[in-house]
Amino acid sequence: MNTVQTGFPAPVVSAVPPAEPVPSVPKSSPVAAPVATSSTGGSAPVFVAGASHLMALATALALAASVIFGGYYWARDKEERLLHSAAPEFCDAKLHGVALIREALSRPDTLLLFGSSELIPDVPMKGVDFFAESPTGFSVFPVGKAGTTALSVLQKLGGAGEELVGKKVVLSLSPSFFQTEVVDAKYFEGNSSKLQLKEFLWSDRYSAGLKKEVATEILKFPKVIEGDWVLGYALNQCAAGGPLNQFLLGIIEPYAIFDRAIGRLQDHMEAAFALNGEPPLAPTNQFRPKRGRALNWDDLFRSAEEQSKTLAAKSRRRPIKVTREKGTWDAQFVAKMRKAQEWRDFELVLRLLQEAGAHPLVLSMPLHADVLEAQGVSETGRLEYGERLQALVKKYNAPLVYFKDHESDPVFFVDQHDHIGSKGWWYYNKVLDDFYHDRLGLTPVAQQTKR
Repeated sequence: MNTVQTGFPAPVVSAVPPAEPVPSVPKSSPVAAPVATSSTGGSAPVFVAGASHLMALATALALAASVIFGGYYWARDKEERLLHSAAPEFCDAKLHGVALIREALSRPDTLLLFGSSELIPDVPMKGVDFFAESPTGFSVFPVGKAGTTALSVLQKLGGAGEELVGKKVVLSLSPSFFQTEVVDAKYFEGNSSKLQLKEFLWSDRYSAGLKKEVATEILKFPKVIEGDWVLGYALNQCAAGGPLNQFLLGIIEPYAIFDRAIGRLQDHMEAAFALNGEPPLAPTNQFRPKRGRALNWDDLFRSAEEQSKTLAAKSRRRPIKVTREKGTWDAQFVAKMRKAQEWRDFELVLRLLQEAGAHPLVLSMPLHADVLEAQGVSETGRLEYGERLQALVKKYNAPLVYFKDHESDPVFFVDQHDHIGSKGWWYYNKVLDDFYHDRLGLTPVAQQTKR
């Protein structure tokens, strides 16, 4: 072997056995994994295939994140632009979600009205239609459907989060809910929301005492938590209410945060799809006045009363069958009303609003005097409802408008249930307008009398 003379001493080379030749890989081979020689003379594979898999995974995650964030901002855009098109709708995203309620509460020109089946019948002068064009500077956003009792309303308010702080909200009460001892499980389960409950239970704004009482009531309806171990676990720990239970609740908090984040994202998407495609606006008329129009409430009252008489003539009210002599059922009526679960649940709603720093207005429809008198309940027996309601609302320093003087008005309601007609809505709308513009001028407890 030829060597090159460099003038430096030749390095000492130890005898190393020649490495085995690397077999060539045919060009047709699908994978040609290179081999690196280790310092010990062995060989170690370079995982090129594994690196390509990691790159593919990173790309897939980046695309998924882009889709998620893109979908979220698309949904938020829909909510911001088309919120008022959802006002007359009673979709699941509105009734069981939190996104649309929070968006409505964030609007200074929107007043939320929580109620039950009185919000549904399509009668002239209905609040959501009357204020649709914001004739006096605001619109009404009704939330509720048939069978929406106080405990269901509590979930919708509790899920609103920080948006509820300092906001005006209106609660419409159906007296019939206070005349039954227990809440109808079928209606309650249909009006409950897992996401709303989770938002309430994990909120730092509400006291442990309030959560304990709410959780105790919710657990009476096992179907509400069916299939959701996070909600069931949280309700059971809150219902127990001890220091150990708070610790156990904290253990799953990281997962609960992730669980709620997924629920919120799904809620935003459902809300956006519900809003996709703005419905055509109904024509303006005397029952749907234009924005900026000066309202003549006296003329509107006369129109509403005439409309109510027309509706009453068309309605098919069943003849009221007299079953007892008037006054003979007062004691039984009062005893049953005092046992009603709705009183306890409604007080929980008032407590929640107080802890949230919200400003509620309570509206109550009148009792049906003709129906109750046929059942043997006199005016003396009917006084129990108004007196107890006033005492409860006064305890939380909230204004109350109770339309007691209309319990014998034949056209205040559209039927023999708690469904108000055009005349009833005139009274509601006038109070809503005064409440929004701080013109109510009522003491903490007040009663709306006949016009």
